[in-house]
Amino acid sequence: MENTQNLTKEFAAHLAGGTHIDTSEIFDAVMTTRDRIWERIQASLSLKEDLRCADLHTFDDLKGEHVGQMRTFTGDASPVDWIIHSNIGVPQNTFTNIHLTIYLDDSVDVPHLGMAFGTLPDAFFYIDPMPRYEPLSHPDHIEKYLAPLNDIYMSLQDELFEAGVKPFNAAMPFIRSSLSPVALAGVVPLDFYREKVEPKIFAYVDHWLKLVHEAKPVEDPQARAQLKQRDVLIRRNIVHLDPANPIAERLVGKPLADRLVRILCAEERSE
Repeated sequence: MENTQNLTKEFAAHLAGGTHIDTSEIFDAVMTTRDRIWERIQASLSLKEDLRCADLHTFDDLKGEHVGQMRTFTGDASPVDWIIHSNIGVPQNTFTNIHLTIYLDDSVDVPHLGMAFGTLPDAFFYIDPMPRYEPLSHPDHIEKYLAPLNDIYMSLQDELFEAGVKPFNAAMPFIRSSLSPVALAGVVPLDFYREKVEPKIFAYVDHWLKLVHEAKPVEDPQARAQLKQRDVLIRRNIVHLDPANPIAERLVGKPLADRLVRILCAEERSE
């Protein structure tokens, strides 16, 4: 039996097989957000597709029905190390998980950009400029890159409270510790998502793209080596310790679920 102690009740309900709701309308809305963001990213950054997982551009569940897509990208003439563009789940059966996560390389110290969307059964959203250093030991990094987003972050907290929407708190302490001080995350009704959340997500994306284009190169070899080592470790831990991994295993079986995990943390790539 899977351990549901580290799952929110929404994830645990799906894992237990107790929730079956058609969330197609919500899925289409959050997928549209992801796709519009991806258009902005592609128009702004020079990228090339890594085709190591080309056989998973579309993949099926254990019943042979389409259940997901996986594509990966790296930087061409941009400081991008690894991009995950994926989705898994069936909206007619409640749970879906949509990713667009962008990890930068060690040539710059701009935050990575983590994003996820889905249906639980309301609209799930997560966007976070992930710090490249430990925040408490590098307050200048937080002030430079994250503090400009604080007003947006605080306004969403006020709006959630005024609307009586329950704040989203990951059940697992490790996952909560992975969120930056300005991470936006929640499970909200669709109307609230469209009016209050989506515009803030696009503001975060535009802020991040500006940071990337204005980034100064990290010249010191030791500093670059430290960035790279931390990036690899954090990426691996976040992916391997994701408490929702058992849901993917239920959908596609352990061998494919394990491979998806390897791809997510760039352990399976062409270069």
